[in-house]
Amino acid sequence: MFYLYNFLLTAFMVLALPFFLVKLVTTKKYRQGLTQRLGLYPQEELGKVEGARPFWIHAVSVGESMAAIPLVRELHKRYPRQRILVTTVTATGHEIAKAMIKEADAVLFFPFDVSLIVKRVLDRIRPSLFLLMETEIWPNCIYHLHRLQVPIVVVNGRISQGSYRGYLRVRFLMKKVLGMISSFSMQTQEDADRIIAMGAPSDRVRNSGNIKFDCQAPLPSEADKENLRKHYLLPEGGSILIAGSTHEGEERILIDTYLSLRKGRSDLLLILAPRHPERSGGVEALLREKGLDYQKRSRPLQGKQVLLLDTVGELSRLYAIATVAFVGGSLVPSGGHNILEPAAHGVPVVFGPHMENFQEISAVVRDRHGGVGVRDSRELLAVLEDLLRDSVKRRSMANAARKIIQDNQGALQKTLDLVAGVMADGNPETSGSSPLC
Repeated sequence: MFYLYNFLLTAFMVLALPFFLVKLVTTKKYRQGLTQRLGLYPQEELGKVEGARPFWIHAVSVGESMAAIPLVRELHKRYPRQRILVTTVTATGHEIAKAMIKEADAVLFFPFDVSLIVKRVLDRIRPSLFLLMETEIWPNCIYHLHRLQVPIVVVNGRISQGSYRGYLRVRFLMKKVLGMISSFSMQTQEDADRIIAMGAPSDRVRNSGNIKFDCQAPLPSEADKENLRKHYLLPEGGSILIAGSTHEGEERILIDTYLSLRKGRSDLLLILAPRHPERSGGVEALLREKGLDYQKRSRPLQGKQVLLLDTVGELSRLYAIATVAFVGGSLVPSGGHNILEPAAHGVPVVFGPHMENFQEISAVVRDRHGGVGVRDSRELLAVLEDLLRDSVKRRSMANAARKIIQDNQGALQKTLDLVAGVMADGNPETSGSSPLC
């Protein structure tokens, strides 16, 4: 089966080579980390974990990197002498991990899943444990980890409907690959059922809950909020609308909405944070087109009413000063992003109809009045107007959201216990056979 996978992978790489070469020349993110993806790591970074049998945590992009923060922190507390390596696939995820996962000894790009590359990397790193965040399956990597008898644990596992349909088409391969994984800690029962249907051994699959609920943050004091405003050169007064993790097509809607809202409240501030900072140039053009006076985080200016956040790793802390937040990737069909981040800071959260990647979370938040889902730009404007006008409603919504988070916590502890069990057993074939929930 692996011969077939590698044959198809090679064929794909040959066919995609012209496209990739064009992107390599024209797009910076394709060049970033390329040598590392080829398994050529700088010795000053690799040397921090090489030969130390590290825990290896793989987090694909921004969302997985954010979810990995509390996990890495707790692993570091439990195993203080253990080195920790974090890898990502995307450049933005890499920047987030570098900036925010302080307990990691090294943060590198994940190698291409080419057998020769993966084998060379693993022979150098020799991890004692491999934690795969949210179920991104790389057959060659899993095969060679299994060959080295390294326990593999899927953490905070999630299988989207689209991915599920695709995986079922190659179940003959997936069953073989999933059989090499020691344990699966899945977010929901539906995710657990899906991965079993894909071929995972049922006695290794757990519904442990979603680590993203384990994100309660202390409510900021007024002094904290004032200091944050000063740090980001924001005017002292005025409500703040944060539009976080926005995608192409959403910024224009948010800017137009902001202009409409300002007609009734001229001191309203906007913080606009594109999901991918490399898109900031296009967002900047939209701001100029609309005649808005703005500052960029990379080029701070005092007293502007719009802050364009063109950096990574700062959005989460800025939610603390928001009056209301909109979370992007949801007005356009991009699957949505984590609405619990602003909710954890006691901020009312609004999101669009495309929350396919966060179906459970968005449904619970909506049903228990911890946030508001809108269908389009018209509803977005109406809801934001209402929330900005009604402080009692804002407070009620924020309290409900924090209560939801509190009620659903515990996945992190279950995951840590599962890791401890796998490490104590140390046998990839039988690890994790006792259910945790």
